[in-house]
Amino acid sequence: MGNAYYPIQIPYLLSKEFQRFVSYHEEQYTGLQEFVICYWQMTPLTTQKHDIENIIIADGCIDLVVAFDQQQIGFSGMRETDFHFTIPSTERFMGLRFKPGAFQQLFQLSADQGMDQFLPFEDLVADFDQQCFFQLPFDEAKQYLTHYWTQLLEKKHAEYYTQLFDTLIEELPETAAALYELLDLKERSCQRIFQEKYALSPKKVLSILRFQTGLKELLQSTEPSTINYYYDQSHFIQDFKRNIGITPKELIQYYRA
Repeated sequence: MGNAYYPIQIPYLLSKEFQRFVSYHEEQYTGLQEFVICYWQMTPLTTQKHDIENIIIADGCIDLVVAFDQQQIGFSGMRETDFHFTIPSTERFMGLRFKPGAFQQLFQLSADQGMDQFLPFEDLVADFDQQCFFQLPFDEAKQYLTHYWTQLLEKKHAEYYTQLFDTLIEELPETAAALYELLDLKERSCQRIFQEKYALSPKKVLSILRFQTGLKELLQSTEPSTINYYYDQSHFIQDFKRNIGITPKELIQYYRA
């Protein structure tokens, strides 16, 4: 899958309590890759009931989220990192992380409708049998969900703006002005298009891409001083604290532990 945009979600590194009580897993499906970054799931490691804070890092994506035991399914994304998204430790969740722009392309709705709220799947799709889905064992429900989307997306192709994060991650513009020039758009037009496609400003898109690129490099290199995507060390540290609540050095300590 090359160097496509693959945002990092690491609740198990950001919360020792999460790591103790919940198993988090991601995997990719070839038949979904034009629109879906990964399938993910969270399953309990204990029968003890606790409220766990799941830290969701802002990544520009709108996910299809399944609260399996609550029998709820719908779309949701976050413009800013949510540090206090509480989940029960004994409940099971699964989802599909759609590429930024995929929600707008597939449903011809502004991305605003899938950001910072929960949009029930049944409001958008009539042929998904939720009653059957939620009666299945968890692993079979996973297969049902991924098979449904594989069939749905079989003859569809990602449009330009659904592929744009993949393009930008290859050579990230340093400024919003450079982004406008790259896209051959006026500032106001770019802002309007990005709001419709991603529910984010161009500057916010660049901020997310810069942070995610720096985070990936940090976890691969384990040397905070090697990050090349920030103008200075203080900006680098501030961006990390805003996005994941800890400093780069603290993240490395968690990662090595």
